[in-house]
Amino acid sequence: MHKGIRARERKPPWLRLLAPDGNIAHLEAAVCGTCGRWVLRCRQGVWEAWDPGVIQGDDLTVAIILGVRLTRLKTVYGMCGPTLIDVCGERGIRSDGQYLAEHRCGFAPISLTPYKPAAKARQPGKPWASGIKLTEEDVREFERIWNMPVKELKCLTRSKVN
Repeated sequence: MHKGIRARERKPPWLRLLAPDGNIAHLEAAVCGTCGRWVLRCRQGVWEAWDPGVIQGDDLTVAIILGVRLTRLKTVYGMCGPTLIDVCGERGIRSDGQYLAEHRCGFAPISLTPYKPAAKARQPGKPWASGIKLTEEDVREFERIWNMPVKELKCLTRSKVN
């Protein structure tokens, strides 16, 4: 083996989440031809290579200090894989975001943190309909059932099912 080329490293398992077949960011997992590290290649517009470790938290500070070019990972629900949003320097960086660093051959990656898709944000529920009117009888029936011992409640539900 040539002295300058390292032994091939194992493919990180989370790359299938970042670059699944048919992803909208046109990412593909590949081995860098120069340094032999796994990278994500973007085949949309200008071809770019990104280190696959997710940068967030303290690693984000390190990337800004080193002047490494970053791209934000944005999860698009219902689509295959995340999309990339380029940021300009420290502008556009959010402390709660997930980022990838531009691949630089010969330099250690800033992060080796695996990618995990962000949890799906839940939409707030619909408010209660304002037209609901409860009678005194409805309230009494609710209170009677609410205060009923569990044994009696089980008998009540069995009789309604039969």
